[in-house]
Amino acid sequence: MRALPFAGIVLLGACASAPPPPAPAAQQRLAEAYARGAAATQSANLASAARDYEEARRIARSVEDADALAAAAVNLSIVYQRLGREADAHEALAEVLDRPRYAYPERRLAQAELRRSVLLLAGGNPLEAAAWAQRADARCGACELLPAIGNVRAQVALDTKDFARAAELARAASDSARAKDNRAEAGNALRTLGRARLALGDAPAAGAALEQALQIDHALADPRKILADLTELARVESARGDDAKRRAYFDRAIAVGRALDDPRAVAQLEAEMSNSGRPAPRAEPASERK
Repeated sequence: MRALPFAGIVLLGACASAPPPPAPAAQQRLAEAYARGAAATQSANLASAARDYEEARRIARSVEDADALAAAAVNLSIVYQRLGREADAHEALAEVLDRPRYAYPERRLAQAELRRSVLLLAGGNPLEAAAWAQRADARCGACELLPAIGNVRAQVALDTKDFARAAELARAASDSARAKDNRAEAGNALRTLGRARLALGDAPAAGAALEQALQIDHALADPRKILADLTELARVESARGDDAKRRAYFDRAIAVGRALDDPRAVAQLEAEMSNSGRPAPRAEPASERK
């Protein structure tokens, strides 16, 4: 099957038991729906992205394209989580992981398992998240998902307050991401490393890691992660006792949150800024960790 531009995921060739490739017209509609969904996601038009990926999933079902169907499930899960539709995010994955009709490619199953681990982590279930990350790891082998899997494990350690282990795992995930030239996961790893070092009381090392993450996220033009980096840097300056720098980072984070039209994040940041640096609930959703 000709590879389709599915939200940055390069499709694998169909396995031996898969049905024949879709007719050219259906394949074209599928590619167009994914392209629209990817563009809408990039521009933060998430409602439109959800509609486009739903259309892609419907077309994939109609022609029994298992590979495209699994890719749609993963993309829909990401978009629904960012929309705050947690139940829909889980349900999108259930079609692949819990009620499989087709022999999905191993790579797609690993992506779906990793995505479920991220959802569980966001829902406050780190041990279940770790179990699904382990499943993805066992299926992945040496695949391109290894840095992301490492980042989930680091985040699990951070959420369970094993800060030294979190720093160790985040550093390893950063090295893995750099080896695979995966800048997005390198930034995620450095952000987790910064949080872990700050929790361990090493504000200078935390600041250095977070500044590197911010440089990467600026280069990638990823506003959600820029927001997270600025928020964490404000907390570093709070730990250092530099109120002027703390407020400057918060001001920048609030400006990004307003540009994203995210009133909940803005309210949390404003509350934390006026609360002498004591953290409010994190503005960064777990979906942005991956």
